[in-house]
Amino acid sequence: MLLHAILVLGSFTGIRIGISSVKAIAESLNIPVIDVSSLEALAYNTQNIDCKTICSLIDARNNQVYCGIFDNNYNLLEDYLADDINNVLEVLTKYENIVFVGDGAVFHKDLLNIQNFTYDNFIHSKNIAKCAYKKFKNNNTKTADTITPLYLRKSQAERMKQKNG
Repeated sequence: MLLHAILVLGSFTGIRIGISSVKAIAESLNIPVIDVSSLEALAYNTQNIDCKTICSLIDARNNQVYCGIFDNNYNLLEDYLADDINNVLEVLTKYENIVFVGDGAVFHKDLLNIQNFTYDNFIHSKNIAKCAYKKFKNNNTKTADTITPLYLRKSQAERMKQKNG
């Protein structure tokens, strides 16, 4: 039996609850866990598009995006980014033949000057499963006690506390 977790970019509480649930189930059944990020799952929407690089973008409002940059075999090329779209564009200058996917790509389509774009910008469970299966075949599994949430930036409360000293 195999259990996989999707580490969804979203509410901090929702992520904590989801990870805690996965940990409890995996620990009680003594089964491995495979983590799949939302950005990874989005990248799999490009399966029938010829490209060298895949850029998954999730809109984070106020010109901010969550970004994952992958090769055409869905291997992560850079650390995930949570940054201003203009800073992400700077990072992307070293890549060619990029296909963009995600609601961040839709929102910033004009700014990105996109020529290669997918109109399928939703996270699909079949793509989570494909990604998890690839990781499973490559023995890229974790134990329940080692899986942790993937936060690309601090919560609003943490940012406000840091700002106010």
